[in-house]
Formats: sequence, C-alpha cells, structure tokens
Amino acid sequence: MPLMIPTPAARLKTEPVRSPRRPGYGPLDLETLYNVHQIASARWSADGRSIYLETNITGRFNIWRLPVGGGWPEQLTVSDERTRLEEPSPDGRWLIYTQDRGGNEKPNIFLMPARGGPARNLTRTEGVGYRSIRWSPDGRFIAFAAERDAPGEYAVYLLDPIRGNVTRVAGTEHGQCAGLRWSPDGRRLALTRTHDFLHSGVTVFDLETLQERVLVPADTDRITAAVDWLPDGRHLVINSNANPADTEAVGLLDTVSGRVDWVTLDEWESWALAVSPASPEFIYVRNVAGNHRAFIRQIDGAETPLSLPDGVYLLAEFSRSAERLLLLYASADSPPEVWRLDRRSGRLRQLTRVLVGGLRRRKFVRPQLVTYPSFDGTPIAAFIYVPPNLRPDGSHPAVVYAHGGPTWQHQNGWFPDIQFLVSHGFIVIAPNFRGSTGFGRPFQEANRKDLGGGDLRDLVAAVDFLKGSGYVDSRRIAVMGASYGGYLTLMALTKYPDLWAAGVAIVPFANWFTEYENEDPTLKAYDRVMMGDPVADAELWRDRSPIFFADRIRAPLLLLAGANDIRCPVEETRQIADAVRSAGGIVEVKIYENEGHGFSRRENRIDAFRRVAQFLERYLLNART
Repeated sequence: MPLMIPTPAARLKTEPVRSPRRPGYGPLDLETLYNVHQIASARWSADGRSIYLETNITGRFNIWRLPVGGGWPEQLTVSDERTRLEEPSPDGRWLIYTQDRGGNEKPNIFLMPARGGPARNLTRTEGVGYRSIRWSPDGRFIAFAAERDAPGEYAVYLLDPIRGNVTRVAGTEHGQCAGLRWSPDGRRLALTRTHDFLHSGVTVFDLETLQERVLVPADTDRITAAVDWLPDGRHLVINSNANPADTEAVGLLDTVSGRVDWVTLDEWESWALAVSPASPEFIYVRNVAGNHRAFIRQIDGAETPLSLPDGVYLLAEFSRSAERLLLLYASADSPPEVWRLDRRSGRLRQLTRVLVGGLRRRKFVRPQLVTYPSFDGTPIAAFIYVPPNLRPDGSHPAVVYAHGGPTWQHQNGWFPDIQFLVSHGFIVIAPNFRGSTGFGRPFQEANRKDLGGGDLRDLVAAVDFLKGSGYVDSRRIAVMGASYGGYLTLMALTKYPDLWAAGVAIVPFANWFTEYENEDPTLKAYDRVMMGDPVADAELWRDRSPIFFADRIRAPLLLLAGANDIRCPVEETRQIADAVRSAGGIVEVKIYENEGHGFSRRENRIDAFRRVAQFLERYLLNART
C-alpha cells in the first residue's frame, strides 16, 4: 500500500457533519447575489486621505476612490474592459492602472490624474503581458516585468512616464521576473526570479552598476519570493519554503551577507502580506487548513493579533506613517470588504458595505472543516457546506467542488456559487487534494507527474465521506470545478463514470497535448515540471487526457468557457464537447466571446451561474431516483 503523505491535516479533528437549525433560512435570489459588489484590490492614496478601490459596482471592474472615513466612493475610470488597480505615484498626483481586452490578460499600462481625468496609454502594445508594476520612490520611473522581447520572456524594464521612454535594464539570464520591489533609496530592485513560474529565487539588481546578485537561486526545487524591503534598505522580508520545516514561512534575508533568519516557522504555512515603510515590522497570516489568523510582527519578536473571525486576508497595506493599516478581508458569509486598523487606538473599522438587496450575513452558511482518508490513508482536509434544517435521511443532493491551480487551496473565503447552491438544498464539499498549497511542501509536491491520478482519487474519496454523513443520496452527486478543477471534473467523469449524476466544467482543458501546444508560453515550463515531456511521457499524457476517454462519460455535462482564454484555450472546451456528442452523451456548451479565463462581466457571471443552477436542478433535484 502506498505510504501516507505527511501533512498537518493529520492533526485536525473532524466532528460529525451537522445541519444547523436556522428558522427563516431559504433560497437566495441569483441576480441579487451576483449584484453584490466585488472588491478586487485596495490601495492607500499618497496622503492617506483616501483609498483607491478596484471594484465592479457598475457591473464592470473600474477604479474608484473612497474617503478614508468610509462612505460612497467616486468612480475614476469608466471602461467596459477589465481594469486593474496598480498604485498611485509617491507625490500623489498620478495613478497607474492596467487594462486588457476581453479578458485576454495582455494589458497596457495607463497613467491618469489621481483625482480622475483623461488617461494616457504608456505602453501601446498588443499581446504583451505585464507584471509587478511599481513606481520608483522618487516618482521618476515605473519599473515592471514584461514579455516585450519574446512571448513568455519576462525581462525588467524602466519606463519614464513623462517622456514615454521604455528601457530594458535586466534580462532573463537568472530566470523570468515574477515580481519586483524598489529599495527605499531607489538604487536597487529586489527581483523574484523563476524558470517555471512554480519554483523561485531572489536576486538584487543594482541600477547604477547594472549588476545582478543572486541571493537565492531560482533553479532549486524551492519557492522563495521577495515581499518588500525593511526601511533599513538592507533586509528583505521573504516568503519561502526553503527552510527546515518544509513549509512556507516568513524570513528576513540580509542582502549583504545572504543570511536568512526565519521568523514564523510552524507546521502550518504563513506568509507576509505587507512590510511597513516606516518601521521594522510586517503583517503576516498563519494559514490553518484554509482559515487565516493575522498578526503584526515586530522584528524584535513582539506580535499583535488582529481580531477578525475565521476567513481570509486578501491583501494588506501600511500607510506611509505605519499608523494605519488597510485590509481586504473576506469569509464564507462576507464578500471581500475593506477594513482600516487605527493602530494607536487599536480600533478596527469596516469601511465598505458591499451586500445589496437586503442580503445579510445570516443568509449565508459557514462551512465545517473536516478530514477524510484517501486511498493511501492520507488525510484530506475539506470544507463542507451543509444547508440548515436538513434531516439526515440520505435524501439530499451534493456537489463535489474541485478547486483550480492545481497549486492552490480552497480557503474559507467568499464563494457566491457555493452559497447559492447550498441555499437551494445542495450539500457542497470542497476538498484540498494532494498538490494543494497550505499543507507543506511534501503534500504540495505529491502530484508531480501524477496530475489526474492521486489528486483525482482524493477528490473521489469525498464521495465516500458524503455517503457516510447520513445526509446524501449517492445517486444524486455531481462534480464541478473551474480551470484545473474543470479538468479534474472531466477526469472524474471519464475515470469514474458511475459515480456522478452530472458534471460542470468551467474554463477546463481536456487534452494535455493540445493544451500544451496552445496555452500561454509562461505555462509550458510549469506543465513540464508537473507532467514531464510531451514526447518522452506521451503515454502518461494520453492516460491523463479526458479527450481520449470521452466515450466513457455517462453523466450529463455542462461546459462554460471564455473565447479569449490564454490559460485553457477555448479549443479545449470545443474538443471535449464534440467528443461527448459523437459518443452519444448529453452535453451543453456556452462560450462567452468577451471573456477569458473566468468571467468578470456581471451579466456573464449571472448567465453562467444561472445555467449551472438550472443544469444541476434538472439532473439532481428533479431527477427520478
């Protein structure tokens, strides 16, 4: 029998699944739920008097400005395309943002007055990806990583926003640039380097000598990323799993000696979110199986915990004086909201209220954290969402919900699709199968050259857990996921065809060979690490490609995709749809022409999930058993 994979999930305790008693709980309205405002990002203004938001109040993501005391924000950009907030200039006069076309993830960089007004396209490129766009401390330059010279080759550039000149300052000899941070004096750049967008290291590039010093090589099997500089200009706060605990932790990297001092070593992952620009401290989260605990950590060791309940911290930023802290926080019963911590008083204040149409937190369900054994005895942690007021009579439908990535984790955050299904009587379980982040390096790397193998068996083992709960009708279980979760959905339908009453695959891929050929170049190296070589490992690639086993699919299948997807190209969806039809299977397909890898336009999100809900209702709720 295979050996159990080491994981801290082995020390979690699982209580019996319970349906809570909640009078008045009932179905959510789909349009109301998807009209809840989403906040994707938030940044301090330079003077600390306002907060810039990236939000879809109008149904499109644009940039808004919120008074620091809260209230209704002012809309600064008006665009039908996906607009992403980057950052304000140090003098507070300007704001940079990016904007792509139809979700193609190949944006341009725009400069606009910080109080709104006409924007200027600084880059004017087509089909070029940009990453980590940062103002220099003196505001003279904007540094960024981009594939301007060749697809998938992310070199480092400086842009003069006044003259519009772009200068390439560092190439890719030490790896692609996955992130950059200016030193406080503006003379150096801390660069996170990678060869495969999976493993990474850290270098420091001197802008005066044009020399790059490798501090942590990128060509190891570990992950190290620079978070930001301490104010002393010598030390970097890093997140890394290159430590004795074999799990992600926060370290202090001395850029002179190269020494790393570990600050947060633990069996559970932790990572820094932000570093103070004014004092030697940072904020980090400790991730316990998908629940975050946040702490402000002084370099001398003193810690202050934050008091928000179980949920996830999506971002944090210190004000210039470090007297205030900006937070974006979400939980199962709260969409992402902006919070402000006033550190002198210790007061934590919610600045936004994104719920609309009479929705309240009590209308949503908090999940239960459980574990169950997989085929080899490895404990798999999962969140299970159980509708209130159910009887344990084995009559209820369920959905196994596969997360994307696969180097990702289902955490205790906001999932409107899950909340809608639960409110309509579905039990939903979201496993963190092998390969997920959050459970240490051995667990995360247990899926290497085995995608669609052990992780699929972990997912399938959730079915036995559902059956044993006493609530679920084994004849009414569906599998559902997006991106890699969509791929696992297709694998589950082909390799275990008798388990499922229906399947929903959103922006999936179905054929490793064509996926590799057509995907964005940055993903190819990642795929080689995860699945080997398409020629040398062709037998494995074929066995793990659902397209070659589409004739085994017995359950009805719903496919949703974006026409401009560069990660899982739409041809993947069309391939599997054609194959299922040819085999006589039931398949429904919807392709959104103005979307990419996921759906950002509100009307598309509503339409997509209406299709999901109606499909699952048709084949699970209304199915004869």
